[in-house]
Amino acid sequence: MRIVYLAAAAAALLVTTGAAQAQDRKPCGEGLVCASDPATVMRAMEKAGLKPKQTVDKQGDPMIESDEAAYHFDVYFYGCEQNKNCDSLRFEVTFKKEAENSADLANRWNRSKRFLQASVPEDGRFLVAYDVATIGGLNERNFADVLDWWSSMLGELGEFFQKELDLKPKA
Repeated sequence: MRIVYLAAAAAALLVTTGAAQAQDRKPCGEGLVCASDPATVMRAMEKAGLKPKQTVDKQGDPMIESDEAAYHFDVYFYGCEQNKNCDSLRFEVTFKKEAENSADLANRWNRSKRFLQASVPEDGRFLVAYDVATIGGLNERNFADVLDWWSSMLGELGEFFQKELDLKPKA
């Protein structure tokens, strides 16, 4: 019986491994937003009223910096092959190390939030991230919804900090 379970587990692992290693090598279709074509991400962000700035990360992969809801954030391109053909995006806002940053605080956020996930890495920063797969492209309406969720959640993040950390609004 154990052999049947092991065979099923191995088959499931092979199926999920293939999906995790998918690359987006096909050209981004017209009217689509794709991590494989950073210019499409830039245009969609500009169309949404953001002021994105394209740069590169430490690995040389594309990266976009922008601001929304009083927060500076980065958009990292993941699943890249030699700094191209990326297959996903990670929207991320990072807060400097503070005594209040804790796994408990991140977990309180995560318990009630579906899309943005918080974490506190070993260096003590507080991170909030939203991952989006773009293989095959997202149409402009879908990507506009991604940006809307990101913006809405950043707004809720400010309210969360005020409530959880008993912060008073600046007068």
